[in-house]
Amino acid sequence: MKGPSQVVDQIERNRQELSRLAEHHGMQDYKVLQQSMVLDELINEYNRFKYRKQQQYMNRQPIA
Repeated sequence: MKGPSQVVDQIERNRQELSRLAEHHGMQDYKVLQQSMVLDELINEYNRFKYRKQQQYMNRQPIA
């Protein structure tokens, strides 16, 4: 399983690829749409990491 830092690296690489594809093929090209969907899924994956961590923090039992 990938960790959050690996996902961040993948997001950056895929963001750069999306930018390159859009520059060469235009925003309406199918390749650009596909790359955008890949990037969206990586961002969703990263957000799931953040949400899980936040939930773990919220579910901690108070020290009493």
